[in-house]
Amino acid sequence: MIDINIEALKTLVRDSTEETMDAWHSNYIKVPFDFNPKDFLAFAKCDLSCEYSHSLINALSNIKRAIDCQLDSLLYGFGLLQISRAKRWDFPYKSKVLTKIGVISPRILRKINQKRNLLEHEYTKPEAGQVEDAFDVANLFILYTDKFISNALLECDLFDKDRNDLSAKLLYEQNKIILSCREWENKGDVTHKVLKEVNASSEEYLDYLSWFISLYTLRG
Repeated sequence: MIDINIEALKTLVRDSTEETMDAWHSNYIKVPFDFNPKDFLAFAKCDLSCEYSHSLINALSNIKRAIDCQLDSLLYGFGLLQISRAKRWDFPYKSKVLTKIGVISPRILRKINQKRNLLEHEYTKPEAGQVEDAFDVANLFILYTDKFISNALLECDLFDKDRNDLSAKLLYEQNKIILSCREWENKGDVTHKVLKEVNASSEEYLDYLSWFISLYTLRG
């Protein structure tokens, strides 16, 4: 049986080959928001094409909404939105969590923070070039992380070197990760024996979530 200790699971991925992943299930995650990040970018693009006095301010506000909406969409897809709202996570903490689990790189995070900081000077009119640059950064950020929503990995079957198998499921609507193994019965029927269930409220959830996200490298 595969060792479900987090360090052993990390080793399994590091030592993986093309044969390690037996099957996977991906799907589009329907986020329960009235507007999505691309809607806010479309609003910002419309603002940038206008010439009224506060168009740049409106554009920058919609760019911020696009970034924040993408962050919350990712948190929802990883089973973390409920706890983030309950604990009132702010933007820096949300970003820190998504960086820790390997979704946002520190370089991209720095760029996002720099552009969002333009809004701190709320009584100063931003320059058109600054807002256009912020739009490009937000657009790249959304495109970069879109795979975690539009083609989200939700289930994966793995084998270790001894051909022991493991099924990993991310149940984002239930805010948990389940690790199980397949067992074959006498008549050839297959059942799954739960080995570990990790809830988003658990201190170890982010470690297992980070490991689950690393499975994207095996899917290709």
